[in-house]
Amino acid sequence: MFADPWPAPSSMWAKPPWILSGTSVTAWFETEAEAVERLVSPSFVSSVGGEGVPTRLRFYDISYEPRNGSPEEKARSAGRFREAVVAFKGSIAEVEGEFSAWMWADDDVYIAWGREIFGWPLVRGQIDIDGAIFNSGSSGQTACSLVTKDFSLHLSIDDEPVEDLSFGPATNWLTPRHILFPDGQEAERRDLNIVRPSVLDPGTFSRHTGKLSQDGGNGMWISTLQPIGDVVVHSLKDFSICVGDSVETIRGI
Repeated sequence: MFADPWPAPSSMWAKPPWILSGTSVTAWFETEAEAVERLVSPSFVSSVGGEGVPTRLRFYDISYEPRNGSPEEKARSAGRFREAVVAFKGSIAEVEGEFSAWMWADDDVYIAWGREIFGWPLVRGQIDIDGAIFNSGSSGQTACSLVTKDFSLHLSIDDEPVEDLSFGPATNWLTPRHILFPDGQEAERRDLNIVRPSVLDPGTFSRHTGKLSQDGGNGMWISTLQPIGDVVVHSLKDFSICVGDSVETIRGI
């Protein structure tokens, strides 16, 4: 008999929207436009920075619960995950936002509803996060790592901020989806899923210096996304957002 690899349905299929609360750090840098064009959806029109495409590697440490329901229902469907996301600034179907092209997480519940409900390209990865930005009781330098079977990414951050920042409007999260109809009654279709997160509490926003490095992955797609110029790190501490109350699908992009 095989062990059931999935969580209980009551927690997996809690209805959106969800409240996500926690802390994130983001390494912003530019990558070569030709490399991005080779890797992403042909519907994506990348933004142009100083020398390349504005790109981010973001690490999240998140607690989540459904927004609606009784306290017992919320507690039953609540959870926690860590996530790493590579995204590019640009537009699809003339909608500006960020295309989250690669996403890794360490929680099967989040991976399931992220893929099934929003179409996000989530896969399992090892996410290691430690340091004062995420844990005020820690004395060590903040560091985040993504470890996959083929490569790993490492971000070290100077805990002392360079400056405090003001939080602006939330960015659209863009997910192109290729829809197939196996019975042949309809032609294949390309859609755009747009998730517009609502900011409930912006938290504390600041800029830091940091260093991004990579181990392994030589000759793979990740090796083509090397930073051009400096890496700028943003931290967003103790924020809270609502995800799922504003979602739009544009069909046939």
